[in-house]
Amino acid sequence: MPTYVCSVAKDSVNDAQKAAIASAITRIHHESTGAPPFFVQVIFDEKGPTDRFLGGSRQTRHVWVRADIRAGRTEAQRGALMLGIMKEIAAIAKVKEEDVWVYVNNLTATDMVEYGHVLPAPGKEAEWFEGLPGSLQTYLKGLGTTRDTFKL
Repeated sequence: MPTYVCSVAKDSVNDAQKAAIASAITRIHHESTGAPPFFVQVIFDEKGPTDRFLGGSRQTRHVWVRADIRAGRTEAQRGALMLGIMKEIAAIAKVKEEDVWVYVNNLTATDMVEYGHVLPAPGKEAEWFEGLPGSLQTYLKGLGTTRDTFKL
């Protein structure tokens, strides 16, 4: 957790842009919430030009982002998160900021299982991490982090 699904028009962003967007979302989520980067999942859902509508009209330029995150973040944290993601995606995908829509849905941590364990409440990540098997800790430390940047 969190899971970000970026809905884009087919072939509107290339692989390098997808990687840059995934990195930006991961960084912004970590900076805004303090959650470890290894929790952040980014999925791209590409739809053809006949599959995307807004107001009953076909659309190809919008980027829609739907995120399910752990509840417990302040309104200011969620605002910074959404605005940061919107700005980064607009710059990377070369679209107007007004064409990037971000929705954040809050779920209680006890309603999610990842890596074989119920997730911790925000702020309890270190305790949760220490309770994981060593092999899983090693795996999580390797997900886009280095010894210097790994923080809980």
